Amino acid sequence: MWIEELSNGKYKFIERYRDPLTEKLKRVSISLNSNSNRAKKEAQRMLNDKIDKALNKRELVQKNLTFFEVYEQLKPIYEKQVKWSTYFSTMQVLDSFIKLVGKDVLIQKMTSHYLTEKLENLIYGERQLSNRSVSLIKSKLNVVFQFAKRRGYIIDNPIEKVEIRYSRNQDSKTKTKFLEDDEYKKLIDYTKQINIRYALLFEFLYYTGLRAGEAISLTENDVLVDENGVYIVVSGTLEYKGKKITEQVKSSSTKTSAGMREVDLPQNAIKLLEKMAHLNAETSPEYIFSTNKGTPIQITAINTFLRKAKEALKIDKQVSSHIFRHTHVSKLAELGTPLFAIQDRVGHENSKITEQIYLHVTKGVREKMRRDIERL
Repeated sequence: MWIEELSNGKYKFIERYRDPLTEKLKRVSISLNSNSNRAKKEAQRMLNDKIDKALNKRELVQKNLTFFEVYEQLKPIYEKQVKWSTYFSTMQVLDSFIKLVGKDVLIQKMTSHYLTEKLENLIYGERQLSNRSVSLIKSKLNVVFQFAKRRGYIIDNPIEKVEIRYSRNQDSKTKTKFLEDDEYKKLIDYTKQINIRYALLFEFLYYTGLRAGEAISLTENDVLVDENGVYIVVSGTLEYKGKKITEQVKSSSTKTSAGMREVDLPQNAIKLLEKMAHLNAETSPEYIFSTNKGTPIQITAINTFLRKAKEALKIDKQVSSHIFRHTHVSKLAELGTPLFAIQDRVGHENSKITEQIYLHVTKGVREKMRRDIERL
């Protein structure tokens, strides 16, 4: 980079680069009011941006494609690249987004400003989606825009510049992510009166911290014994989304690589497996947690049950099968188990929610201890 002083008192900063298509030297320039060290650094950054844009500038392969058309091109390719559960959930999210914006929106016209407005409206508008849900939508949109960029349908990926102002109010709801002792007991007692198989599954999730899909996919071969006791090998999850019950199978791996793990079972969990074995004696199902017909318990069914149960019991929380996993985390935190050990047990490399629950619970324990000390 070199600098030329202009007659108007400004300074022109100039840089050369070689065009890879012609092998000829070209140059770009920028004018600033100062030639201070700070101005030089800013000028170099701006010149580099200009060069990058010039080098990346190219004709679009196909113009006037809609987001929907690009999405339809992506679907058969993406299905072969990822697990069925990932493919199905991604398509669900993108189908909902297309219903929101329509099928006629040109992908080249979807700027970062446009996308930011749409996504923030999902948080603060009528739908009032959670921060987590909108973050998920953003990540799924990125899949389409990355594909479009690779195909030459767009120059830049607009999602990369989307910065969402997430709601602060949602961060204070950590305590609604897990059940208190009285809520858990009330829910299990209620479930036992209606569906004992559901109750045994809920208790097992509470004692192990497994995801519901991981627990439902367990077979007798996954339960092992060594000199330290009984443990289960978590190596897959039930693929159920978009599939008939007869088509549902155990996947070859868990949701993440960290999910492939061995989980020690406490005595209470072992007793639950024994009770399930007794219930399954007549049907001999493939999976441990099955219905009285021998088919795997359906996650959609238990979540529907839990929504009705929370209304009946007046539990003011979002209750789904996942809340037992979060409650397991909260109980281990309360007992003083280190965060890294909890993450290893539940199969998390990192999790914002797990950390939030851990910090929330341990903070409460410390406050209780301070009150107890005052009573000495």
